[in-house]
Amino acid sequence: MYDGQSIYFRIPKTDKEGFVVQYNDLDHFYDRLHHHPELQLTYIIEGTGDFFVGDSITPFEPGNLFLIGSDQSHLFKSDPKYFDEDNTECSRSISIFFKVNSLGKGFFDIAEMMNIRNLIKRSDRCIKFNPEISYHMGGKIKNLLDKGEFQQLLEILSILNELAQSEDYNYLTTITNSHPPSDKDSKRINDVINYILTHYNEDISLDEIAKIANYSRAAFCRFFKQRTRKTFSTFLNEVRVSQACKLLRNSDLSISQICYESGYNNISNFNRQFKKYTGRTPRSYANKCKKLTPYHNFSN
Repeated sequence: MYDGQSIYFRIPKTDKEGFVVQYNDLDHFYDRLHHHPELQLTYIIEGTGDFFVGDSITPFEPGNLFLIGSDQSHLFKSDPKYFDEDNTECSRSISIFFKVNSLGKGFFDIAEMMNIRNLIKRSDRCIKFNPEISYHMGGKIKNLLDKGEFQQLLEILSILNELAQSEDYNYLTTITNSHPPSDKDSKRINDVINYILTHYNEDISLDEIAKIANYSRAAFCRFFKQRTRKTFSTFLNEVRVSQACKLLRNSDLSISQICYESGYNNISNFNRQFKKYTGRTPRSYANKCKKLTPYHNFSN
């Protein structure tokens, strides 16, 4: 969705280390669209929000496991409550960063690494692993924090190999990332994203959002479509439907209440847009969620 318009982000100490294991315990996750040459395997321990990558918007929650390809623009945008001054909840994750040549040029080309090499290739479309494999791997990823560097190296290779052999995953993007994004216009697109995520439940006019980006209406439409491969109205509807899905899963609000909480002014339009982007009516989606129980408690 945002290829070419993100901030270059430097991961500490990857030049002399094969893998970097990073534990984050924050009020909210880093809230700027960014990219880096390292692949990133991230396990969410605590926190909820929306994950933006490529041309997709995906809610994230505890227990999710993502593999992000090299130089793939992405953003873990925590829900608004995590930015409140009186917020007592935290956002915790563990990420493993590595480059294709982290263990030496050609290391992943040897026969024993064939599965991992194929996983690396697939990561260009960003991978979200399904609950069962995510839970299984989440425990192993958390245990990395208690291991020495050599044991970490062996365990990470084992984790990647096991993930590479799993078919329990989904691609998040329909496009691959063929060119490293530039930093040009990154402030504009980040300002637009953050404004939409803060005000999605309000009536956002095209004039208003164009002003945020410091463009005329026509220039903004061209800019937004070029950078996101979507029209502004499509993107806004995807954000609103994503928020509605979270409320349907995690609240006791009625469908009419969720309609207005998500930024829609009437039920018929809400139903139409929801079905367009999810393939289900809100009621059908809610009934499906009620039949599902959490696979595990992921926050421990």
